[in-house]
Amino acid sequence: MVLTFSMMVVIAITIIAVILFITELFPVDVTAVLVMVALLLTGILTPQEGLSGFSNEATITVMALLILSIGLQSTGLVDQIGDKLETLTGKSEWKISFFTIVIVGFLSAFMSNTAIVAIFMPIVIKLANFAKISPSKFLMPLSFAAMIGGTSTVIGTSTNIIVANYYLQTTGNSIGIFEFFYLGLLFFFVFILFMFFIGQYIVPGHKKEDNLTTAYNLHKYLTQVQVTPGSSMVGKKIEDTDLSKKDGVDIIGINRVNEPLWFPEQIEAIQPNDSLVLKASLEDIIALQDIEGLKLKQKKIDDKKLSSEEAILVEAIIGQHSTFVGHRLGEIDFYELFRAVPLAIRRSGVSLSKKLDDIVIQFGDVLLMEARRSRMDVFFNYPGFIALEKLKKKNFRKEKSLISVIIILGVIIAAATNLLDMATAALTGCALLFITGCVSMRYVYRRLEWRVIFLLAGILPLGLAVEKTGVGNYIAANIVQYVGTSSPTLMISILFLMTTLLTSFMSNNATAILLAPIAINLANQFGFDDPKPFVLTVMFAASTSFLTPIGYQTNTLVYGAGQYTFADFLKVGGLLTLIVWLLATFLIPYFYF
Repeated sequence: MVLTFSMMVVIAITIIAVILFITELFPVDVTAVLVMVALLLTGILTPQEGLSGFSNEATITVMALLILSIGLQSTGLVDQIGDKLETLTGKSEWKISFFTIVIVGFLSAFMSNTAIVAIFMPIVIKLANFAKISPSKFLMPLSFAAMIGGTSTVIGTSTNIIVANYYLQTTGNSIGIFEFFYLGLLFFFVFILFMFFIGQYIVPGHKKEDNLTTAYNLHKYLTQVQVTPGSSMVGKKIEDTDLSKKDGVDIIGINRVNEPLWFPEQIEAIQPNDSLVLKASLEDIIALQDIEGLKLKQKKIDDKKLSSEEAILVEAIIGQHSTFVGHRLGEIDFYELFRAVPLAIRRSGVSLSKKLDDIVIQFGDVLLMEARRSRMDVFFNYPGFIALEKLKKKNFRKEKSLISVIIILGVIIAAATNLLDMATAALTGCALLFITGCVSMRYVYRRLEWRVIFLLAGILPLGLAVEKTGVGNYIAANIVQYVGTSSPTLMISILFLMTTLLTSFMSNNATAILLAPIAINLANQFGFDDPKPFVLTVMFAASTSFLTPIGYQTNTLVYGAGQYTFADFLKVGGLLTLIVWLLATFLIPYFYF
């Protein structure tokens, strides 16, 4: 097959896109839009084709299913299920593991697995602390269970929906919601066996530092000074003091005589004998001793000193759809928003040592903050955070729980019985959630993962370009030239491995969009009338990215909270990937050839 100029352009755009997705020089949604624009500017696609991603059935279906998931979350049903874990598990490690894996795996078959992990992380951490077991023993299995549970149904992951929709558009045949449920169930059963007979021995149990100030190396930067009665600071507002204006020194609390530690407003007047809790570098702490009117009271501060009836230390992960991502920490007024003060930040399990205000926030970063207890409801209900401490009361619509369950069951039944197509059923469910008051549009606007929507809308046209220009057929033909057509099982194995490796370093949705056309062309090269086994291979491989902490959103979420290393994922996820790869190599051909 001759390589044409248009094919070379599409291949070049694809290579650049893969590099950008892996390096994340730009956010993945921005990269996707850039790909769409490049295809339009080069004339590979017409404006109608280039913008088709925004009206694509897969994009609309994913958006509708995300809204259904949000609606279910807003009623608090999932949290209620999570609360039951406390009575089921006690202090037993195997019970915590078993019930967490089973419940999360089941829910992930019908809800966003990222949302499930975000909800269950605080619950699992609380259970682990109660049982005096390292949370890292449970967080990685939590992520893996959500991923592999999502492979059981078409609606389990956005990747499945994308590939199923592409299969429908290409072949005219649909993939039912539960069509490969038994295959996903087999994978899930093997995963449970793996976790209990192998995983529990190799999943790291990183010791969690009881003192957060020590865990974040914050004890080196905290001190307490006392304002002497004759100090020139007495009577001045905090914002007017030389101490407040000093670069690198932050006043994060006041201990006043007979009062608990509390957050000071910048207009608060300093009083004699006030004890100020400061965050500063070692050099600045030493320099404080030379300031007249200040007496160094305590060189080291721990968690106990930073907590009181008014204040509490809180760890929170930056969520995937947080508006903070991409902004410098200093640009965000945490005090105004949450009555909280950022103290430290940890990324990929490592505390960042550079100046806090200059750090650009990324998805998965873990912030340590001192917050007002009285404002914790605002803090915990903010969509950009996943607080690693369970709040007793949240703003749920519990009276709507049963209604939301009935609506979602109705959507599943309508789509599974072909009474309605998936997009229509999901959109009808969304409408019913709004009409019955299970969720509000405003809440959905805040919680919806818009990055996923723009990623799909931007990158879907690339799959169209790959097919339109013949790139998919060209790549498939070259693969077959080297592999041969004598063993389709070997081709399934190679396709699965190729997808798994690619999705370990870039967006699983982008990987699926790139490889789905190639999978269908490979099936044609092998003489298959129905490319379903090749399509399912891409589905399963793109949704089971255990190998790295950056290959899937749920892995990124638990990466910092579990204090894992990249090597931890390679060790545990690598072995699990090998097992799933071998299973797929033989089970997919067994059921579909």
